[in-house]
Amino acid sequence: MTVLVILCSRNGEKYLHAQILSILKQTEPGVRLLISDDVSTDSTARIARDYQELYPDRVQFVQRTEPSGGAARHFMSVLHSFGTDADYILFADQDDVWHPEKVKETLRIMLAAEEKYGADTPLLVHCDMRITDEAGNVISPSYVRYQQMSPQRNSLNRLLIQNNVTGGAMMMNRALARILRRHPVPEHPVMHDHWIALTAAAFGKIIFLDKALYDYRQHGDNVLGAAKGSRVREVLDRLGLFRKDGKTKEEMDRYSSGVYTALFRQAAEFGRQYGKELSPKQVKLLQAFVSLRKMNRAQKIFTILKYGFTFNRLHRTVGECMFL
Repeated sequence: MTVLVILCSRNGEKYLHAQILSILKQTEPGVRLLISDDVSTDSTARIARDYQELYPDRVQFVQRTEPSGGAARHFMSVLHSFGTDADYILFADQDDVWHPEKVKETLRIMLAAEEKYGADTPLLVHCDMRITDEAGNVISPSYVRYQQMSPQRNSLNRLLIQNNVTGGAMMMNRALARILRRHPVPEHPVMHDHWIALTAAAFGKIIFLDKALYDYRQHGDNVLGAAKGSRVREVLDRLGLFRKDGKTKEEMDRYSSGVYTALFRQAAEFGRQYGKELSPKQVKLLQAFVSLRKMNRAQKIFTILKYGFTFNRLHRTVGECMFL
């Protein structure tokens, strides 16, 4: 049994040592680490090479010669090129710190799921995480609760509008990786974790492990950060009222429009790539979602409610119906 961790780095020298060591110290034996560097200009590549020399049987380093175009394409391209012989694959961000039992606990749930559904079923297992500040001080013991997420909402229609799977939290089995590699690296994913979650929902199963198994470090250079979920705060932010960053409602309208445009582009590409393998019901679902952008307000609300393109909180769905 082979377990591969794919770590994609870019100018991550400040935190990379801690993350690599946390992966190498996993209690699950034989975990392999592949580090792919995205043309860093700091000492990231040298750090990765040093670990490859120290642990030649466990660490492999790959240096890109051209920029990947972003984290999503970086992770997906590495999965396509180097994830072919692994039974189980995990993604790792360069600035997190894994708890020693992360792989072991996630693998335990994965093996149980394979026994239940069959190893040929595409499976994705993802866990909770602890939020820390730059120095490692705990901000929240649960990312899921901090952001008021609902991991049980993992059907295709729910995930099209709201992702709840985080890249550093997930493990995929060989069956899921095989489907992903059978198709080109997506051109328009919102993020790699969102695309993979859609694939797992369409063809297999998603299982959430309600346990924080790594520290999600917050700092000024995060690609994505963690904002505390609050009904009142979210409504005020969306209306451009009392925002800490000073953005107006007009600016928030433009931001929301960009978010929805990215979701529609992702769904349209998902339909193009997987259309021949999806069920007629799933194809109809994708077509309905993509068609939302051309509908009038009443049609949008009707379609959102009919197909369940809803958020996990009522005020978020109300906002969707108002501003989409």
